[in-house]
Amino acid sequence: MKRIFTILVAMVSLCGCINEKDHTEKAIDPSLIVGSWYESYDIYPDFESDSGSTYTFNEDGSYLLEIYHADPDLDGASNTCSYSISDGVVTTISSDGSTSYNIVRLDKSIMEWQKVGTEFSEGTLHTDYKRFKRKN
Repeated sequence: MKRIFTILVAMVSLCGCINEKDHTEKAIDPSLIVGSWYESYDIYPDFESDSGSTYTFNEDGSYLLEIYHADPDLDGASNTCSYSISDGVVTTISSDGSTSYNIVRLDKSIMEWQKVGTEFSEGTLHTDYKRFKRKN
């Protein structure tokens, strides 16, 4: 009886892992990007930034990028740019060029990106790793 219980626990654990992986792969729904998002690193208490941005993504592949900064001369800049999403990668396209990010998380309230070709560390917050909260 003890052996059967151990086997059942192992099977349930294995099935749970498989289901979690399947759920994670299916969890990224590109349509969830539509709306306004602001950069938020509140889960990293040691990180402080003197600037940030708000992205408003539209269904037509365009987005408005608004920059806010502690320096009044740099505050308030905005640009209309474009984006595309394919295979879990979002590519932003502006007059400065394009940048691709792996979508780490995208749900109704949180979005996280990791710049393609880089690895996460707290030193890369705001540059290679971006974290957003839905604005509205």
